[in-house]
Amino acid sequence: MELLAPIPTLATPSLQETVDFYVTVLDFTCKALDEQWKFASIQKDKVTMQLVHPQAKYPFGSSTPFEEPVFTGEIYIHMDGIDELWEKVKDRAEICFPVQNFDYGMREFGIYDNNGYLIQFGQQISA
Repeated sequence: MELLAPIPTLATPSLQETVDFYVTVLDFTCKALDEQWKFASIQKDKVTMQLVHPQAKYPFGSSTPFEEPVFTGEIYIHMDGIDELWEKVKDRAEICFPVQNFDYGMREFGIYDNNGYLIQFGQQISA
């Protein structure tokens, strides 16, 4: 048995708006968008994510699906070229925290996507 890769799946009220955010701000490519199935797949380099519009029971017992993000964690993307990406997105997305070095040997920043999900980027540096 071998696990290959996680594929985060984020719920969104608007597939098209969310695809547009990831394509225009983060340079992802839309690999699939099906409004009938309420599903989209986006990819950049080795990172694949899925976007869905819930069709049945809303997460965590909520009476509405999109009062706020229901994902209780964050998406962390390990990368190279973090300063180049920071320069590209810093004025185009809501910032959670700016690019900075941490004592544990990572250079990181965090942004919120158009739905409020925290997307964090990190590059290994010398500790």
